[in-house]
Amino acid sequence: MDYEIDAIGEFCPIPIIRAELKLKQVQNRDRVIIKTDHSCSSSSVANHFTSKFNYPCNVRQLEYGIWEIIIEKVC
Repeated sequence: MDYEIDAIGEFCPIPIIRAELKLKQVQNRDRVIIKTDHSCSSSSVANHFTSKFNYPCNVRQLEYGIWEIIIEKVC
């Protein structure tokens, strides 16, 4: 299942905190998808979850200035 977090206008560490809280609630193989308008958030969120939890993360630019970060919970 996919869970979306709208982090438009939010600076780090808020998107990381919100994603960590959601990932504690979801099942194995569920995905949390964060939408952000801060390029620094897109890299810091992905780096955080791959280094701390070893969760697969994909980042892509949806349109100019808007990124999507997909984090898959893998237990």
